[in-house]
Amino acid sequence: MTGSQAVERRLFWTLHLSGWAAFGLGMALSRVGRYPIGYMIATKSVLAISGAAFSLALRFLYQRALSEDASLARTVLTTVLASFVLSLAWTAFYNVADARIATAMLGRQITIENASQLFAASYYHTFAILAWSVFYIGIKRQRALQVARERMLRAEALAHHARLQALRFQVQPHFLFNTLNALSTLIVEQRSAEASQMLSRLSDFLRHTLAGPDSDEVALRDELEFARRYLDIEQVRFGDRLRVEIDVPMDVQGAQVPNMLLQPLLENAVRHGIASRLYGGAICVAARREGDLLRMSVVNEGGELAADVGGARGNGSNGVGLANTRARLQQLYDGKHELEARPTAQGGFRIDVALPYRERDA
Repeated sequence: MTGSQAVERRLFWTLHLSGWAAFGLGMALSRVGRYPIGYMIATKSVLAISGAAFSLALRFLYQRALSEDASLARTVLTTVLASFVLSLAWTAFYNVADARIATAMLGRQITIENASQLFAASYYHTFAILAWSVFYIGIKRQRALQVARERMLRAEALAHHARLQALRFQVQPHFLFNTLNALSTLIVEQRSAEASQMLSRLSDFLRHTLAGPDSDEVALRDELEFARRYLDIEQVRFGDRLRVEIDVPMDVQGAQVPNMLLQPLLENAVRHGIASRLYGGAICVAARREGDLLRMSVVNEGGELAADVGGARGNGSNGVGLANTRARLQQLYDGKHELEARPTAQGGFRIDVALPYRERDA
């Protein structure tokens, strides 16, 4: 049981027991002077205890019939019908018990002879159960909203952490050295247009890393644009050793994806699948929609990324990128996602990501 669930359970039992105790006390004092106080305490204690016990059946029902995203119409219909049906059972039980208590304490024989006597006051009891239901569902929804807010805050913190990790793992001395060395070569060879273009791309890359959007999600087209900037810089460094293929149809480029999702995956692919191989290789980024899912993949021809995936489980340093990606996906989608990393039959490595498909305007 998580800490949040433990708090929710303690809150429920505290309010449940204290609420029914207050209900029983109020009912016992409601007719002081008309009936002996001893009888009123006894019969209304039975009323409150049985109400507390019967209402637990509603708790079981609501937990299974009403999800956190249940519509208002479904919530109202389920609550009203369940409260009315349960109140009939509660009323019948109480009236039978009250007849016996009254016979014993008031000195006169009381029997229940028909349905009207068996279900007498059921409407009043329906309102009591309905009030309990509204109170219970209100607490559940409030807790759900609080958990969602906490999850969003954690996701935002991880997003900011991802930007810092991007600076840590991308803007390293050897990365800047190699980039600046490539710029120097272009200038010596008087390829000023290419040097200017590369410098501009490096500037855009750093600006995006430092001052990216505050939102946790961006359109896939924007994420691809940033990925292209990064790969363009790497292509200047590696030349023909780095081949890039992007296979993403236009009809899915409006899908929302986590900000800076692709960059750590691409960096691992370049570092372990291209830089370490004499003849380099190809990196392919693909995305497709399958029903309610957006499926993305990053594939490289190198075979050394497996060590980095191990790092994502805690062995090594470069795996922080994948570990952070896993954590961000969990916080953003709460298990409604997939992330799988595995070697390919051709000796390369593949990372597959599946996310709930949604567009900002949807």
